[in-house]
Amino acid sequence: MNKIILPADELNEFDLPPVCVVTGQTENVEFKDVKFAWYPRWVAVFILINLLIAAIIATALTKRVKGKLPFTEEAFKAWKQGQVFFALSIVAAIGLFIGGIFLFLSENEVLGGAAWLLCLAVPITVNFKFVRNKGPVVERIADGQITLKLPSQDAIRMFKEHLVAGRQSLPSAAGALKKSA
Repeated sequence: MNKIILPADELNEFDLPPVCVVTGQTENVEFKDVKFAWYPRWVAVFILINLLIAAIIATALTKRVKGKLPFTEEAFKAWKQGQVFFALSIVAAIGLFIGGIFLFLSENEVLGGAAWLLCLAVPITVNFKFVRNKGPVVERIADGQITLKLPSQDAIRMFKEHLVAGRQSLPSAAGALKKSA
């Protein structure tokens, strides 16, 4: 997936061309509401010290962006479905981890080890099968800009062309306003 940096306040149907961010299609595209959240990844180091401290720091440093991005109906459904499946796989992994502890305590090391292996394998498998390359991924939010990884190279190209064209037309429009005043 390739990256694009967009102004955070331009995630809408007025500032972006109608091209699906997943497939690159330009037909049957609708702008859908999206929400992104990002926090610095170095916060994960604090998990080693204390999970509560890490959660508090992550919450304090989290930056959020809301807007609309263009999707085909199928691509949006697959992206949302992947998010739901991944959340369920995390819940399953926690259950398998706890189940593995009880299996080890009951001296059933083989099943306990299998449960712990599955608690790692389930989210990884779901990620590769249902999440990866199915939708936009936020890489960073800073200084009024959002860096997104998009599966579609065509969408990135069209977004960049649209942004460049918009920037080129701004000075001429500003000049026309000055001349008319």
